[in-house]
Amino acid sequence: MVQRVLAGHPSNLSSYGFGPRKGLLLHCSLGHGGAYTKMGAALGGALSLTGFDQPGHGRAADWDYDGDLQDRVTDMALDLLSEPMDVIGHSFGGTVALRLAVERPQMVRSLTLIEPVMMAVAKRDNPMAMERLMGAMSGFYQALVDGEHAKAAQMFTKLYGDGRPWESLPEEGQNAIIKRIPLIGAGSRAVNEDPYDLLGTRKLEAIKALTLIIDGGQGEAAMNSVCDGLARRIPNATRVCIPGGGHMVPLTKPEAVAREVLQMISQQQGR
Repeated sequence: MVQRVLAGHPSNLSSYGFGPRKGLLLHCSLGHGGAYTKMGAALGGALSLTGFDQPGHGRAADWDYDGDLQDRVTDMALDLLSEPMDVIGHSFGGTVALRLAVERPQMVRSLTLIEPVMMAVAKRDNPMAMERLMGAMSGFYQALVDGEHAKAAQMFTKLYGDGRPWESLPEEGQNAIIKRIPLIGAGSRAVNEDPYDLLGTRKLEAIKALTLIIDGGQGEAAMNSVCDGLARRIPNATRVCIPGGGHMVPLTKPEAVAREVLQMISQQQGR
């Protein structure tokens, strides 16, 4: 692990693999750059991946609530995107990966989006599914407003965790989630809205990178709509479902995710 300041924010880097292709890994909210060990190992012969801790996550400095969280994470990623790379984004990291592909197309050699939470796509394509999801999330957001962080943490992990009941998590893990749960609210604008107008201006349709879109097979209508909608809009996109993976599929089914990424890379090399 290496300490580094990215876009003015102290962070921590994690490295995976020894392959000839350089890659950038963008973690999910409440995660950290070092959480993808098994997936990184499975990709290690093809990719040399670098992940970094987002503000308030892992060993990074706390989020200072100055500006927009996704803007800060995007700027941090740009500090590492020094040459064309294979970019992999999970959940919130997927929303950042999309921005990189739109704003720095020449630097994104391939794009992998794993359960990307760009829920504005579902809001546009399947508003009923999005209404149901927001109904399910309303108690969570109210708990955040009320400062009931333990309650909010339990509700969020039920929807977006790795399938383990809250009571089964070690106390240290519970406390870490409770501490970081306000960051979900800080990133909600980029998740639930389309602040950079990627949909209205057809910026997604202009992405040229070979793209892989993965869902974890949990059958959640809004997430399926996001993945389907992105696959329709991005010209060179392949849509994949990994059954039984859930939202945390790169952790629950790391080898399966790696196989799909490696297959995409092999297709690109054959072009």
